[in-house]
Formats: sequence, structure tokens, C-alpha cells
Amino acid sequence: MLFGSGKELFIKPLNPGSKTLKWKAHDGVVLRCDWSALNSTIISGGEDCRYKVWDCYGRLLYQSAPYNYAITSVAWNPSGDIFAVGSFNSLMLCDKTGWACR
Repeated sequence: MLFGSGKELFIKPLNPGSKTLKWKAHDGVVLRCDWSALNSTIISGGEDCRYKVWDCYGRLLYQSAPYNYAITSVAWNPSGDIFAVGSFNSLMLCDKTGWACR
């Protein structure tokens, strides 16, 4: 299970006794996160006006440049090859490596 709290992201295994993985994800509060089961990649967006792409071990794969407003939504498409990033008056499609599709 993936969730954000404060500036951190957490992966809590559903197996009893398994250790929770946590890491500092953003300089502001994490507002949204999503995990693609197909490519084992996580995306997150926060009040620091950035979206980030992570592997399932919490290693940063991509960090966007800061936008003008907080990133308020992120979501993978079902096939796991692109994701959407939303902010105030803005919607972007990005490939699985994090680069915005133009």
C-alpha cells in the first residue's frame, strides 16, 4: 500500500511483520501519489510545485522543474506507459520516464 503523509511517502507491505519503507519525497506536503502495478513506478505531486517519478524502492528517477502552482493530481493510465499531472488551470501528459509529451 502506498500513501503520503506530510513531506514523506510510505510503502506499507500487507504482510504482517514486514517493515514499512518511507522516504522524504517533497519539500512541501505530498498531495497525490499513484503506483503503476505494470511498471512498478510511483509518481507523486506536492505543494512544492513539482511532480516526481520513483522506483518501488524510493529512488528518485525524475524530478520536474517547479511549476507556478502546487501539483494537485497525478494518475497513471491503465497500461502504465503515460501519466497525467494536474495543477491549477493545467493538465499535462507525461511518458513513464517523466518527460512531458508535447
